[in-house]
Amino acid sequence: MMKNIFALILITTSFNFYSQEKIVIFKNDLKTSSSSIKDVIPVVNKETGEIAFFVADAKNIYGYKINADFKVTEKISSQTKSRKYKILIGSSASKDNSYRVFLTNKKQNKFSSVKFSFNDGKTTINEFLLGKNEKFIQTVTSKNKFYLISGSKLRNQLFIYSFDKNGKPKRNYIDISNLRFINSKGSKANLLSFLIKDNNIKKFEENTPNSIELTSEERKMYVRENSILITLDHHKMFTQVLEIDINTFIANALQFKKPSLGEKSRRTNSYLNGENLFTIAVTKENFTIEILDFKTGNLIKEYSANKNEPITFKNTAIIQEGGMYDSYRELGKTKRFLRRIGKGNTGISARKINNQFHVIIGGYIVQNSNAGMMMPFGGISIGSIGAATVFFNPTQIAFNSFTNNKTTRIESLFDAKFNHIAGEIKENAFDKMQEYNSDKGSTVFKYKDYYIKTTYKKFVQDFTFRKFTD
Repeated sequence: MMKNIFALILITTSFNFYSQEKIVIFKNDLKTSSSSIKDVIPVVNKETGEIAFFVADAKNIYGYKINADFKVTEKISSQTKSRKYKILIGSSASKDNSYRVFLTNKKQNKFSSVKFSFNDGKTTINEFLLGKNEKFIQTVTSKNKFYLISGSKLRNQLFIYSFDKNGKPKRNYIDISNLRFINSKGSKANLLSFLIKDNNIKKFEENTPNSIELTSEERKMYVRENSILITLDHHKMFTQVLEIDINTFIANALQFKKPSLGEKSRRTNSYLNGENLFTIAVTKENFTIEILDFKTGNLIKEYSANKNEPITFKNTAIIQEGGMYDSYRELGKTKRFLRRIGKGNTGISARKINNQFHVIIGGYIVQNSNAGMMMPFGGISIGSIGAATVFFNPTQIAFNSFTNNKTTRIESLFDAKFNHIAGEIKENAFDKMQEYNSDKGSTVFKYKDYYIKTTYKKFVQDFTFRKFTD
């Protein structure tokens, strides 16, 4: 018996060590000033596996290149940081051992890029503007290349800027003149009226944990290897999708039916994972989720429950978290679940792990902070500077999004054919990161098929990279 217990402890310890492994520790020895760190910027070279890790304080930027074996091989220091451009929007990596970061100002109407060349230790800055009447929408990094999406609401025109090795922009026109999109009432509407709003479209990474706060958004952007997909959920009966081929800059419009329940619903939404579109509709009486084939639009599976019956396809209790007074509660009845998720913003998310789908269904209500302000992510501004921005690092924003907002949810497991299966919901990589606090200098990013969290010890100026797996 004791041997079995010892073996179990050994296995558990080994697993925890593997899922929280320290992969590199290095000193921020380029920094000699006393000013505090403002941002850290991880740039992953998808071709070589190298990481360019940039550390910014009020005046300078320090760069460390880490090879695929997690050894610091080169360093660079820059004193050309412009205070005018404070919001990081993306990055690119070149074959000449240089990296480029792209920034914008607070108004998002002026832009710059900073090139860091590890070969000669030089940094250079390029500034650029968008065309007349154009508004910045979002950015994409694919295959080490950076793209900037902009548009004109007035003319219903869409553009994608690509950049050459010198950081010079080229504006590519996206023809959307023959694409049909509808508003919430079913009337034809200009696409750019949905893409250009006061808040920026959120980006979602494949199979990264995402909170209900994020997935309840009506507009979502997904980046595939060769394409950009923007889903729009303002209409109760349809999910509309804008698809853009990054290689050809040709756009296409897709439309998917939501559950018929949606016509009477309080809320509807959707979430894209691989070749499957997960849709949800909620009323006072019941709710339905449908899983559609993204290629054909055909229904694969449907689950529903009404207020007077138990939810047979859940693997957790009905969980309510957040709020100012009671941080965790379990609700017993389906009608309480429906009442709560129908009041706020409703969302659904899906991740594929080990050939199983982990699906989260729920809703949230934004809570007032002590100062009386509506803070979206527990006090962390979504448009904040650096690695937590919605433009640059969707992994970081997903990690930050688990907050003190009042959420109600259930979680479910399905097999590859979307049959419900029994089992306990296991901790994900983000859950395991919570205990690792840091001074400023912490970020989370995806590397290959796992996640890295960086922490910084200001007193000794050490950065630690830890590997986390689900």
